[in-house]
Order: sequence, then structure tokens, then C-alpha cells
Amino acid sequence: MLKIFTGIFASCLFSHALGASQTLSTKIDALIAQRLPHAQIGILVKDAQTGQTIYSREADKLYAPGSGTKLFTAAAALYHLKPDYTIFTSLAQKDKDVYITFNGSPSLTIDNLNKLVSYLDMKTIDGDIILDSTRFKAPYYASGNSYDDLGWYYTAPVTAVILNENAADFKVISAKELGLPVQIVPEKADAGISISSQVIAISNEYDEDCRVNIDIKPHNTLRLYGCFAEYKQPKFIHLAITDPLFLAKQIVSNALDKQGIVLKGSIRSGKTPADARVISRFRSKNLIQLITHMLQESDNLYADSLYKQLAYSVTGEGSFIKGAFAMKKILEQYTHLDTNQLVLTDGAGTRYNLVTPEQMVVLLEGLYKDNNMRPIFLKALPQSGVSGTLKDRMKKTALEKNVFAKTGSLHDISSLSGYIIQPGSHPLIFSIIINGINTPLGTAKSLEDQLLLLIVSAPDHQLEIKK
Repeated sequence: MLKIFTGIFASCLFSHALGASQTLSTKIDALIAQRLPHAQIGILVKDAQTGQTIYSREADKLYAPGSGTKLFTAAAALYHLKPDYTIFTSLAQKDKDVYITFNGSPSLTIDNLNKLVSYLDMKTIDGDIILDSTRFKAPYYASGNSYDDLGWYYTAPVTAVILNENAADFKVISAKELGLPVQIVPEKADAGISISSQVIAISNEYDEDCRVNIDIKPHNTLRLYGCFAEYKQPKFIHLAITDPLFLAKQIVSNALDKQGIVLKGSIRSGKTPADARVISRFRSKNLIQLITHMLQESDNLYADSLYKQLAYSVTGEGSFIKGAFAMKKILEQYTHLDTNQLVLTDGAGTRYNLVTPEQMVVLLEGLYKDNNMRPIFLKALPQSGVSGTLKDRMKKTALEKNVFAKTGSLHDISSLSGYIIQPGSHPLIFSIIINGINTPLGTAKSLEDQLLLLIVSAPDHQLEIKK
């Protein structure tokens, strides 16, 4: 069990620590050399109570943290928008026209929109139905996204219209013979996506050499081509709704038909007048709930929606470029971060974002010392062996249930940043960021876990290490 000696005991042990501390450092070096010898790895571990550095390795260098970026998004949103903040989707009327205003609520569903339209207490609409999605500006994809990620659910467009997270589930049913087309069937009839597929079945022996490619076509049509490994049971894939506004128009049109409302005009895009009379509003989940979902599931759309909300709140323009300005402005006001050591181009964590482990720990340390923020973050973060993206990690180890941290994953990037809280020990704050991974990501995830285990299992006199 890790215990931190302070005062006179620490002074007495200091000289002994200098001689013995290399044991842990050597073990960490050996582990890294064995697992990922060619990767770039930055690490910083600090005692949350004393501020003492426990271990440091290239902690002042910039790395891409992947979804670790979401920690900055969550902090900025909570500091600026406040925990009870909600996002409204409204139904209003002026003269002959009806307006539906979308404000980028990431938790809005198709059922919510149908319910909102049901409050139209009229038989005929003499004017138009105008869908206002002006709160968020184009581009709707962060600049750091890869082209081959477009069309997949984790790269859904960040428009002010968000319905079912702008994604839908599909079942892939393998062909009876190799080389024949597979079936791609929507899980729900109202998925909102049309599929044109030229995906063929191949032997699962070649699974690693196989991929499905996506071309984006107009009106939420996706062309899928490539190959899919053969399996006895159907597999599931999650695809993006690439034109949410088009889907919203379809939903509203169908809702009017079901309610028997005659629309004499058309359903079109536009801007809601400030003096339009509000008929009804749908309130999103509160900010704590949105952030908890974002961190637990590492939800990119939630993160970038909040990023654009911050941009709109600070600058009046809900765009990615204004989001970068807003994030830095907020973080400079509420934290001790050196924003010159940060590059924040989006809220989700594309590879264009850069941060040092040192600045990540500065953020986490400030949140931990804030009595209002600490309980929110500890509850919202994935917990090792228990929840979110850490549900299956560190089980049956000394770290099970004791790590509260945000993961990050891209093609050649992995990170883990958060807290280790063990009964009877001082809490630790840590950040591990790995770039340049040339093996399966599981190797990096395993390395992160083993590094933390080495640190918490080290004898007391080995902990004062700075490399």
C-alpha cells in the first residue's frame, strides 16, 4: 500500500531515497523498452495532497492526447456554463409561419422532436415550417478528422440539429458463400440512412486485412464498399447521419401527416425571429449529465457540441475556430494552465490537439482541489473495472475500482489521465500520453495499466523520482 511520509520522516529518508529511487525508474524504462521501444511517451504522476512529483518522464513535451482532450472540454463547460445548464429546442409561431429552433442539444432524440411537433394545436398551417439551425456554423467536421473516418458514428457532423446522436445502428449479416455481398440491415425502420452496399464477405482468417469504406452521398445516403469478415452471428456497425437537417425535415413532415395537419407552405431552413411566440420547448439533460455521458462513453458528438456551445456563448458564433478562442479564454480565467502549451482545435480530441502531461496534471490538480468540481469529476470519469471505457481494465489488480480517468485512443495514439484513489493512501494525479504506436492499441493500454501498477506498488522510499 502506498503511503507518503512527510515532515521529519521524509527528511530522514531523503538521502536514502536518492540512492534507491532508480529501482522504480529502471523498472519503468525496462517495461517501456520491452513493450513500446519506438513510441514517444510522456508521464507525470503527482501526490494530490502534497504536490510532490512521484514520477516524471518527458512531461513538458507536446503530445496528441486523443480523447483526453475531453477533460479540457468538460472543465471549460462546467466553469463557464455551470452544472445546471440545459439546452432548449423550441417550437414557436409568428404570423402564418411555425419555427423549430435547434440549439445543438446532443441528447435530443427523434422521439423528442415528434413530441415537440405534437404540441401544434392546429389543423392547417397557412405559412411555412422553418427549421432554424443557425446556432452552429460550418464546417460541421473538425479539421483534424481523417477522411476515412467520415460516415462512421464517431465522426457524425456537429450541426445544431442533433437527432439520436446523428447516428444509427445497422446489422451486418454475412453471405452464405465467400465473395458474395453481405446484407446491411437497419436496426430500426426509421434509421434515417439509406445504404448502397458493395461489401462482400471474406474469410475471417483475413480479418485484419479487411475493411469497410464509406462514400458520403446526398440526402443521408452512404455507399459502403470493401469487405467484411465472415461470422456465424450478425455483427453491428454504427453509421453517421451526414445530413441531420434533411432528416429533421422528413421527421417533421411525417409528424404533420400523422397529426392530420395540412401544411400549405413548405418545410425550409431559416432564422427564428426574436419576437416569435414560443408554443413549447424541450429541455436537454443538464450539463452534469451531458458531461458524464461524454466522459464515460468518450462521445465525440457530445464533446464537439459542448465545444461549439462554448464558442457561441463567448463569441456569439458557434464554430470550431471560435471554440478554440473560447476554450483558452475560459481556461485562462479559471485555471493555472499555461495555454501557450496547449493546442485545442476541437472538443473531442482529433490529432490536431496537443498537450503536455504536465499541463494535463495542472488541469486535473485544479479540479481535484476545487471542492465543487471534485465530486462531479470523480463521479463522471470512467472507473477502473466498473464503468465507461475503463469497465474492462485493471480488474483483479490493486487498481480495480481505484482509478478514475479519461482514456484516449486514435490509430497510433493512446492516453490515460486522471486519479488513483486508494484507501489509506494519498490520492495521486497522473497523465500518461503515448504517441507513435506501431502495434495494436491494446499493447499501449496494457502498458498504461502496468505503469500505474508499478508506481502504486513501489516501496515508500522509491517514490521520489524525477527523470
